[in-house]
Amino acid sequence: MAKPRAGAGRPMVRRRLPVTSRLRPLLWGCLISWIALIFVFSNQSYQTQSIKPALERKIDSETAQRYLPPMSFHYNGEFYMSKFNPYDVMEFIFRKMAHLFVYGVLAASAWLLLRMYRVSAGLSAFIALSLTALIACLDEYNQQFSLSRTPNPEDVLIDLIGGCLGVVVLYIVSKVRRRSNPLSLE
Repeated sequence: MAKPRAGAGRPMVRRRLPVTSRLRPLLWGCLISWIALIFVFSNQSYQTQSIKPALERKIDSETAQRYLPPMSFHYNGEFYMSKFNPYDVMEFIFRKMAHLFVYGVLAASAWLLLRMYRVSAGLSAFIALSLTALIACLDEYNQQFSLSRTPNPEDVLIDLIGGCLGVVVLYIVSKVRRRSNPLSLE
């Protein structure tokens, strides 16, 4: 008597990998790509990244001054004052917000990837923030070899704050999601 084939009388069962197993390679790719993107931007000159020309074309000086509250501060040996050069202040704020965002995404991606391997939330945060600090330090080190860029240890602190914000936001989102769906994988 011949053995029945898979399709003859028995339904063929396709086993699907759990969602976390399918997402891991995607998250690895995203994390590695994000780190590569950081170093691509790190190798660009200040002039290439500057948004001041665009600001000057789109917003006249009086309007730019109205957008900003009166402020002045020192950062990395430079003096910024919104009353006299609002474009410098606007670009400074934009660049530091970009640091917060970029490193927030980096740390959040690393944290999420570690959580997919069932690493505890606390240890995932520690490893993700350690990776963030390492990449931030390497980024600043790399900038000393780029045109018109200077490494700045204060930027590492801003990057780490961004990393902390990214991990905290993703942690809160995961807790809210978990409460609304108690059967979730998280």
